[in-house]
Amino acid sequence: MAETNLFVGVNEPADPRNLTGLEKKHLPVIEAPEVVKKGQCFEVTVEVGKLQAHPNEPAHFVEFIDIYADETFLARADLTAVTVCPKATLCLSLPFAVKELRAYERCNIHGVWVGRKPIKVKE
Repeated sequence: MAETNLFVGVNEPADPRNLTGLEKKHLPVIEAPEVVKKGQCFEVTVEVGKLQAHPNEPAHFVEFIDIYADETFLARADLTAVTVCPKATLCLSLPFAVKELRAYERCNIHGVWVGRKPIKVKE
């Protein structure tokens, strides 16, 4: 992946089984149950830099983490350069069926990255 293209579109690992250092630093890792009950609250944690530490300093930091259920926006966590760890934990509920949770993060130097996690909503 050429760094000159990082601000065009959304970045994803080229080969999820063989991540580069850049991908490890920027991939949002989602922790959530595999199955949730429709309408019931559950906890979701998204961490950037879990696979390899991401810098958090005024010149290089994660600006935000957005969480989507398929194409539906659920929540945003705004972060600053003084955040010790670019991580957000939220309680969410899904009143409708979805295939996956998506977490988008924006690095001020390396653009927007997406992480995905399958999830099933049962009645």
